[in-house]
This record gives sequence, C-alpha cells and structure tokens, in this order.
Amino acid sequence: MRFARIAIIILVAASAVAADRRRAVSPVTAHFCDSGLDVAGVEVPPEFCIRKFADVPTPRVLLFAPNGDLFVSSPKSPTSGGAPAGAGAIFLFRDTKSDAPTRYTFAAGDTFRSVHGLLIKDDRFYYTVSDAVYSVSYSPGDLLIATATTQKVADLSRSEIYARFTHSLAASVDGSILVASGQTDNDHCPSTDPRIGSVLRIGAGHDLRGDLVTVGLRDPLYIRCMRWGTCYAAELSGDAWDSVGGTEKLIEIHDRDTFGYPCCVDRNVPNPNLVADCSQVVQSKHTFPLHNTPFGFDWERTSSWPQPYRGAFFVGLHGSFGTWVNAGLRWAPVDPDTHIPTQQTTDFAKGFGKMGAISRVADVAFAPDGRLFFCDDQGGAIYWIAPKTLKRR
Repeated sequence: MRFARIAIIILVAASAVAADRRRAVSPVTAHFCDSGLDVAGVEVPPEFCIRKFADVPTPRVLLFAPNGDLFVSSPKSPTSGGAPAGAGAIFLFRDTKSDAPTRYTFAAGDTFRSVHGLLIKDDRFYYTVSDAVYSVSYSPGDLLIATATTQKVADLSRSEIYARFTHSLAASVDGSILVASGQTDNDHCPSTDPRIGSVLRIGAGHDLRGDLVTVGLRDPLYIRCMRWGTCYAAELSGDAWDSVGGTEKLIEIHDRDTFGYPCCVDRNVPNPNLVADCSQVVQSKHTFPLHNTPFGFDWERTSSWPQPYRGAFFVGLHGSFGTWVNAGLRWAPVDPDTHIPTQQTTDFAKGFGKMGAISRVADVAFAPDGRLFFCDDQGGAIYWIAPKTLKRR
C-alpha cells in the first residue's frame, strides 16, 4: 500500500510538471506577438506588433487555404511596376507555430513564368498565367500541385500589346468565378476588345473567353469578394490624368457596369483627348490620389482587432512609379452597412519606400487567425501585423 501511494504521488507530480510544460509552450495561450522582434524601421500603432514572416522572390498574390496554409505567387515575367523577376512559381508556407514557417514549392517551371492570380474553390485550385486560367484538383494540406488533373478554365489570350498578364481571381458568394483582365495606358476609344480592361465571369457554362461582367476598366489589379455578397476591385486610372481629375478607385463589381476607360475620366468627365459620352459611366465607391496605386486590400472581419480598427478597410499602396512615393499600408473606418471607407485612408504602418525598411506593398490579406499579412514585391518578403492581445489558436 505504501509503494502504491508513492507511485501515485510520483505520477501526480509528473502530470503536473507535464501540464506546466504544455502551458509554457501552448499555442492556445501564447500571443502571436510574444515571440520575435518588430521589424526595424517600421512603425505600427503601439497596441500592435509587426513581424517578418518569410523571404520570397517577388511575392504578388496571397491566398489562404482552409487549413491555414499560405499560397504565394511569384511571377518571373516582368511587371509594369518594375519589380524584379521572381521564381516563376507558387510557394506554400505552412506555419509551424515557431519563428520560421516551412516553405514548399507547390508549383514551378516554364508553365508558371507569368503566374499571378490564385484561388481555391471547392475541390479545385485555380491560377492565372498571361493567356489563361487553369485549375487542378486540390485537397487542403496538399503540398504539390496535381498537374495530371490540369484543366483550362478560360482563354485570356489577347492580340493587343497593351494587355496585361497580372490577372486576379475571386469567387463570389453565388459560386461564380471572376477574373480581371487589365490594360496599360492607351487611347483606343472605344476599346478594340472589350475583354481587355474588364472583369469576366468564367468556368462551367460560360464562354471560354469569359463572359463580360464589368467593362471600361484600365487595370482592376486585385479583386476581393466578401462574405456580405459584394465583390470589389482596386482600379488604377490613367497615368497622365493628373490635370483632368484622374483618381485611383475602389469599385464594386456589378453586371453591365462600365467605367469608361479610356474614353472617360469619370461620370460626365470625358477624356479631353477623346470624344465620348460619359453620362452612363459608373462612379467609384471610394477614391485614392492618382499615383498612390492601390494594390491588394481587405477588411478586418474576425472581430479580434481593437477599436477603431475592428471591421476596418486596409489597403496596400504600391506608390508612384519609379519613386515609390506614398508606398505603404493604410486603413480607414467603414460604414457598417455598406463597408465602404468613410474617409480617406491614413497610414497604419510607416517606414515604406525607397528609403524605407520595406519597399512597396503588393497584396494584403487577413489570415483566418486574425493576423494581417502583406507582401513586398520589390523587397521580396512577407510580413504580418497583429494586435498584441491576439492569441495563437
């Protein structure tokens, strides 16, 4: 009996020690900001921390899988903004709850030279290249692309030299898939091909070239469809429209809308170099100063951020071509019903640009765990920002 009591005491003590150790390292109770150091030279609000997540060449688009894996496109084709050549690959980052995530090469090779847009929908993984959208079978946790299951979803080939390869993808709440097709500055009014400078609906039941949704766009570089049922794009305006009231825009995407590029600067504001009726042009929901160049954007939606940032709008600014002036990460409060910013965006983080610690911001995306991720396509890195109170799950 005496030995049994001793054994029980030892077992209880061992269990207590093990429990203490689990509590000490438990990702459930640890805060994201508890480990690592803030990025030197970058200033965020005092209740937040900023960490470097990983290095990756020319990261352009971020996509979180249902299991939390982060996919990143790295195009090798040169971008109009002057980013260095990437890897021509799709990378996958798996957060191991340590200081360094594990990186896998999900896809690579000549086929992925111009890879850009990424999307997961149902059991398929979609990606864009310069002239097409493809999909492959996918299950959460896959570490390598299933090339044997590749299907061509849309033909984006264009003969015009001013067509861009930097497409983006999104899935709306009604299940349809949207792809953006941008163009560089030109004066073709009307456009010789309405599918250049448009948002298209693609997939089963649609024209292989895509069915027109929204037209008259210059470069809807990023699309995001939100759970409240609305899809948005950051529309880049004419580079030479400083003197005629040109602005960059946040737009809502609706069937049969036209934004008039390059014929119209805005509703009832024709391009002074062209003759056009701009009375039917749709007005943007929010504007940014010309040359701020909004890229990726997202809304906080986990309710894990403190006020006034809870539910707010965040956008990455690529900055002015060549100088990177106004590059950064900004935010604005929103109308709770429309989700549209109620004021001009202001700096959420500082320390960007040619002389900054971080060069330029490309995509911006909230992770399922509440962290705000963004990538620097010029500097070749991914970062995240989180409230100091945000706990690991």
